[in-house]
Amino acid sequence: MRSETDIVPLDKRTPGVQAIEPLIFPVLEAVYTRREKRLRLLAEQLGEAEGGYFKFLSCLVEAQQILKHMPLGAADVSAIRAVPKQGCDQDHLEKLLLEIPSWQQAFLFLVQQVGCVVPETTRTMLGKCGQDIPALTKQAASLLCGKYAQVDAGLAVVLWAALSVCWAQAVEQDQEHIQQAQPAGEARLCPCCGAQPVASLVLGGDREGLRYLQCSLCETRWHRVRGICVECGASAHLEHWTFEDLKAPLQAESCGDCKTYLKVFRLDYDPELDALADDLASFALDTAVEQQGFARAGLNPFSFPR
Repeated sequence: MRSETDIVPLDKRTPGVQAIEPLIFPVLEAVYTRREKRLRLLAEQLGEAEGGYFKFLSCLVEAQQILKHMPLGAADVSAIRAVPKQGCDQDHLEKLLLEIPSWQQAFLFLVQQVGCVVPETTRTMLGKCGQDIPALTKQAASLLCGKYAQVDAGLAVVLWAALSVCWAQAVEQDQEHIQQAQPAGEARLCPCCGAQPVASLVLGGDREGLRYLQCSLCETRWHRVRGICVECGASAHLEHWTFEDLKAPLQAESCGDCKTYLKVFRLDYDPELDALADDLASFALDTAVEQQGFARAGLNPFSFPR
């Protein structure tokens, strides 16, 4: 039985060695189901009381799953496709985002769904943000441009979740067009949306040992060969860090050339891991690696850098 139940299976028509797919598109129903389950399990393992952060995130992901059943219209898919993948002027990006009502509606829905599990001050702040769409759009553009410090931390997580579910649905519905575009195979950022990766995944099952990067926005995975730095492409000074042994399912890969690191989730060792949830639960490893002089190369939208 396959372990990566949230990705499309390989084409079995050709015997022998399978061609490596440059992209693996998400199956969002399975992505959100597994992530919610993982967040609830981590909340239990950490002994979180009601109102804890992992329980809030599980509620947020559950709401994303509900939105998954409200597919985007063709106009919104086309509009999201037109958003530049990187290097876009923020004012221009704001204009484009104003013309995409789906993410705005998704934000209002998510605020409604998580209202009962956030503090009153956060609930009030989110409600006010939802009443001022132009100001909310400016905040959304700041997030997509990587200006995370300009957005309130409580707003950023919910706002990104709204953007993410819409961008992920757009990719899910636009696979044929994306495949025709032939995205670069050595991309540092997501070839579909231009967002940073959360982490590296080493897959099991039919894709045993292959490395893919997990997008922080649209949930797509794209292939990168192992043994090279994701950030700079160097290979001479890579090291792997872990609190366990070399068979640890969670590691950090650092590069001595560019002084960055990225988490590595060995799904071939533990297929139940979720990049967003388990990355958040393992920040002690980040701290240890950063104390060695390395800077994080990826982005976890559950915990934006300040």
